[in-house]
Amino acid sequence: MDRITKILAEYAESIDYSKVPLETRHEVKRRVIDSIAVAFAAYNAEPVAISRRVVSKLTSREGARILGTRYKVAPDWATFVNGLMIRYHDYNDTYLSKEPLHPSDLIGAALAVGDYMGARGTDFITAVAIGYEASVTFCDGGTLRKRGWDHVNYLGIGSALAAAKLLGLDAVKTQHALSIYAVPHAAMRQTRVGELSMWKGAAAANSSRNAVFAALLAKEGFTGPYKPFEGEMGFFKQLLQGDFDVSVLGGIEAKNPPRRILDTYIKPYPVEYHAQTAVEATLRLREKVRVEEIEKIRIDTYEAAYTIIGPKDPEKWDPHTKETADHSIMWITAAAFVWGPIKIEYYRDIRNPAVLSLMKKIEVNLDPELDKLYPQAFPTVITVYTKGGSKYTERVDYAKGHPKNPMTDAELEAKFNTLTQDVLPEEVRRRVLQMLWRLEDYDIPHLLEALAV
Repeated sequence: MDRITKILAEYAESIDYSKVPLETRHEVKRRVIDSIAVAFAAYNAEPVAISRRVVSKLTSREGARILGTRYKVAPDWATFVNGLMIRYHDYNDTYLSKEPLHPSDLIGAALAVGDYMGARGTDFITAVAIGYEASVTFCDGGTLRKRGWDHVNYLGIGSALAAAKLLGLDAVKTQHALSIYAVPHAAMRQTRVGELSMWKGAAAANSSRNAVFAALLAKEGFTGPYKPFEGEMGFFKQLLQGDFDVSVLGGIEAKNPPRRILDTYIKPYPVEYHAQTAVEATLRLREKVRVEEIEKIRIDTYEAAYTIIGPKDPEKWDPHTKETADHSIMWITAAAFVWGPIKIEYYRDIRNPAVLSLMKKIEVNLDPELDKLYPQAFPTVITVYTKGGSKYTERVDYAKGHPKNPMTDAELEAKFNTLTQDVLPEEVRRRVLQMLWRLEDYDIPHLLEALAV
């Protein structure tokens, strides 16, 4: 293989539960609570219903359960539907660096493989922590999106390691799992350009599905292409044009316990992360000025927000799908002015006349000074000019849920209860939260059984 697969595989093999710091264990539990919350909020969403309908025809005696069900399917299929549920509302955690990522997307894979293997909670926590360590660190090494490739290519690396750990693969087989994942399954950025489709919420799930598929093959001795990352036609050259800082991987070694999950952020609103600070700035302005008084809104932001959710795509000015609306800083800002804190149900009314009308008063500006602060901060400055000649400005650098503005455990529980209350009865929610806060005392099959709708 190559240095990269060796580093990653040996790290995964070397880390056990005793080497996972207490604070990392706690954050894994928080991310699982958050992921299950947003997953059940999407339980009845159309893409999830379609996928569940497809896979319900492929049940088997052995396999893994999909979140909310009792029937078993192949672990890679369970991974896909679990991951789609977690990702659909764009409400799960985030990490932003040279490449953005939703690292908790890999929890769908860990739940599926954990159920398939009857994994203990301690093993599950360890696998998730390892997956985060790899996926988040890769984001620091180089940008995929600027070269036309999707961030989920990094996610699958962490998913493959988490799956390999839960499957009990040694370092050699884990290297092959990484290779079988990395070489055949590159995802294009076209998923997030222009009008966005159902696949926007499925791309990460598919990456994790491919990773689980790769790990299952490797477990039985199937070998993958050699030098998958550093080869002449491998991952680094094809997806990154050779521009990847391998020094960032220096921290991934046995003497360094997994901690990168501590660098990730929980979302307070169901919008693309770069718009979180825009929502909070808007809510402050909403207390000072009424919508009918607004003459113009100016949004000053940084390059990543401007490019990913900003004005360059005409479709973001006139969204017709939920997926496009939650990736439009213009729609999100207008909606927050009209309705207040963004909620999932608002996406049922994306063509609301008041929101679309207010969007026409918005201009978005790329501010080089704000861009210098990214990704250490995520500054959005919103200025409102009123018909009466007044001017109001608000700036937010860190949204709620960021490590510098953390969400408390109580606030996370409130998010869980709000998002799951339409699907899970109160006594089930209470029982599941007790299990998740003491996940080390349970196994994953028991958790999946408790979550059956």
